Amino acid sequence: MKAVIWRGLMAIGMKFHHLADPKPPSPNFKILIPSRLSAAGGQFKLVFYVPESYYTDTDEDYRYPIVVNFHGGGFTLGTGTDDARWASAVLKNVDAIFVSVEYRLAPEFPFSIGVEDGTDALIYLAAHAEELRIDPHRMALSGFSAGGNFAFTVPLMLRDLQNDTGRRSLHDIANTHPLNNYKSSSTLSLPRPALTRTSSAATSTHSILKLSDLEPTSLEVDQKIPDLTIRAIVSFYPPTDFRSTRAEKRSTNPAPEKNLPPFLTNLFDESYMPGCNVDFADPYLSPAAATDAELAAAYPQDIVLYTCEYDMLNVEGTEFGTRLASKPIEKTLHGGLIRAVPHAFDKKPNPLSFPEAANKCYNEACAQLKRVFGGRVSIEERTQLDEVEVVDRYNEEEAAAGRRLAKGKERQREEDTDGLLKGPDIYDPNFKKYLTVPKR
Repeated sequence: MKAVIWRGLMAIGMKFHHLADPKPPSPNFKILIPSRLSAAGGQFKLVFYVPESYYTDTDEDYRYPIVVNFHGGGFTLGTGTDDARWASAVLKNVDAIFVSVEYRLAPEFPFSIGVEDGTDALIYLAAHAEELRIDPHRMALSGFSAGGNFAFTVPLMLRDLQNDTGRRSLHDIANTHPLNNYKSSSTLSLPRPALTRTSSAATSTHSILKLSDLEPTSLEVDQKIPDLTIRAIVSFYPPTDFRSTRAEKRSTNPAPEKNLPPFLTNLFDESYMPGCNVDFADPYLSPAAATDAELAAAYPQDIVLYTCEYDMLNVEGTEFGTRLASKPIEKTLHGGLIRAVPHAFDKKPNPLSFPEAANKCYNEACAQLKRVFGGRVSIEERTQLDEVEVVDRYNEEEAAAGRRLAKGKERQREEDTDGLLKGPDIYDPNFKKYLTVPKR
C-alpha cells in the first residue's frame, strides 16, 4: 500500500517536472514483451522514443543506434516516461532510438526480477532488430539511480547468459508471446507501415498498434542469445554496493539534511530486498562485488558516470568508477562528481525551469554516445560542464586514491588538500586514516 501511494505522488511530481520548458516529447509507441528470464513469468512494456527520420527516412536498410534506459525510483517507483527529458536530449544530439524499459516494480516483483526484465529487454531488441530498424552492434545502456544500478547489473547477467554459466536461463517462449492483442495508448502515434508490415497505414492514434508481425524469431524459438554489442554505459547517481548499510551511506553525505528520508529508503530496501534471503554481495545487486575479471569482460570500454556531491550514494559511486578506470580493468571513464547538488537533482518537480547543470550533463553524455556510435564530436560538446565549473573530473590521481579509499572502513567527507582530488573522500596512507577538512 505504501508503494502504491508513493507511486501516485511520484507520478504527480513527474507531471510538474515535465511542465518546464522546453517540454519533453511523448513516446512514439510502446511494445509489450514477454518475460523469459524471470521465474515469475509475465510481461512488461518497452517505451519507444524515435527520431523524426525514423518515419521519413527512405533508406530501409539503415539501422539506428539505440539507447536502452532504466528509470529510477528505488526499484519501487517510477515509469518508462520519467526520463523523457533525457530521451529528448538523445533524440536531438545522438539521432538514436531511445527505449525506456518499464521493468516490473518491487515489492510485487522484488530482486532480481528488475535485472531480469532489463536483460530480457536487450535480448528482445536485438532479436527483433530488423523489424525495429535497430543496429544491435550500436547499443548503449543508461539509467538513473536504481536504473543506474541496472545499467551496471544487466551487462553482468547478459554476460553470464552468453557464457552459459547456469545462473540464469531463458524459458521457452511458446505460448507466452503477448503482442497480437496489444493496444496502443490513445496518445501514442504508430510505427510506420513499412516498419510493421501492416496492410494499411494507420490514420488515427486510436488505432490498434499493429505489431502482430513481431512474432518470435528463430533466435527466440531456439533459445539462443542474439549477437549484440554494448558500446557504452551512462549511469547517473547509481547505488553500486549494498554490502554497506544505509547508516554508513548516510554518514558520507556532507549535507545530511539533503539525504532521502529514512522512511523512503526503508521502503525501497524492504520492497526490493525483502527478508533475509538476499545476498548483498550478489553482483546482480551490488556490481561493486563483482570481480575485476567479471567487470572487465561484461562492460564496454566507455563508461559515463555522474555522482552528486550531496548524495549518500556519492562515495560508493566514486569508488566504483575509479576502480573501473584503474588496473586491471582500465575502462575509459567519463563524467565526474557534480558539485553542490543532491540525489536526483535533475528530477525536481519544478514546473518553471530545468537545472542548467542537468541539461549540460545530458548534452555532455550525449556527446560521448554520439562518439562511440561513430559520429564526430567537438571538444565543446564533450566538455559542456567545464564551462560552468560544476563538475570534478575523474583522473589518475583520483583512481589511485579510490583504490586506497576502498580499503578504509570509515565513511566521512574529506578532500585532498593539494587539489589533485576533489572527490568526496581521501585516505591518507601516511597517517593511516581519513583526513577531515572543512566543508566548502
